[in-house]
Amino acid sequence: MKKFILSLLPGLSFIAPTNAVALPSPETANIAPRIPSHHPCDCYLTSGSDPGYFTNYKLWDFRNVPLPHSPNHGAYGPPDESLWETETIPLSESPFNTEWQAQSWRREKTKDNITPMVNSAQNTFFARHPQWTGTSQLVLRTTRLPGYSSTAEIESQQGNFYHCSIRVRMRLMSRDAIARAPGDMRPDNNTVPRGACAGIFTYRSATCESDLEFLTSDPPNTIHYANQPDYDAVNDIIIPGASKVVTTVPAPWSSWVTHRMDWSPNVTRWYADSQLQANVSISVPDRPSLLALNLWSDGGLWTGDLAINESVYMGIEWIEIAYNTSTAGGPPIELPPRHRHRPSKGGEGVLKHKRQFGGDEAGRDARCNRPCYLDKMQQY
Repeated sequence: MKKFILSLLPGLSFIAPTNAVALPSPETANIAPRIPSHHPCDCYLTSGSDPGYFTNYKLWDFRNVPLPHSPNHGAYGPPDESLWETETIPLSESPFNTEWQAQSWRREKTKDNITPMVNSAQNTFFARHPQWTGTSQLVLRTTRLPGYSSTAEIESQQGNFYHCSIRVRMRLMSRDAIARAPGDMRPDNNTVPRGACAGIFTYRSATCESDLEFLTSDPPNTIHYANQPDYDAVNDIIIPGASKVVTTVPAPWSSWVTHRMDWSPNVTRWYADSQLQANVSISVPDRPSLLALNLWSDGGLWTGDLAINESVYMGIEWIEIAYNTSTAGGPPIELPPRHRHRPSKGGEGVLKHKRQFGGDEAGRDARCNRPCYLDKMQQY
């Protein structure tokens, strides 16, 4: 029987499956463990012109979660697309709940956001992977119901991340795409409904945040990258240089992509499948933060509105982070996080081309006899 294991190694903490899953596919490497359990690391470095130095590492691998089998196991496809939902377990009933919490708060409608939004823990669950046999994924779901939008958000239980490099392998999906079964030879119809927003972000407050957001009303090669604040509500203007919209991301958000965000002291950088997409040096967060992912819609200018009874899904294979921490004081983290109310149109900020080390636990003189590069984890 498969079991969850929390392994503690010198300088290393991660959650991983007990065994790798072997699949007859050229993309088998995508489900291999991200880091061999035998390799100890004293510090973690990132690639690029500004290699961050981090003292801690975690991997949450969602690809080997034991799932229940329904009497109709494997009988997916028209007209039985919903059968896969009978073989799911909520995040709250898994060991991952000790480090990630599904949110259950709501926000009423306003003059600008016409649809009430209700976060439900039922919208965050583990389900079978639609492409790989015997493999699971973490799923966030948003559904437009007649009176409100049912939405999803997860937040890290840890709130003292102070600079980090976070990577998330994810895909946005339609109901048809997530209902597919491995080996299904039908065309992969993944036309994601318009009107939802998915986000990956660090968060301290509405004025201390870095994020990347995917709007399903945009073309699928468009991603919004920003440090907050990127909008001046008093003067009703976009803050120049605090955000960037990239319309030429090599792989669409409707396919499996590893999205990466490097939060450093003076700049935030974003990558898609190891290719740099944007960097912003305005409004860089300067306080310890939590990590969050969400999927939502409120009928406003930013998200648009989903059709009644329509759903959008975010599938997540794994989340990886190298990070520093801080015990610095300051106001508590605002809960719940506020969602963006209007689009941003900022450009790219001017960079300070200087090597930076993040966090008050790390520095240029820190000892690191056994460094590990995040982009080479599988080679150690």
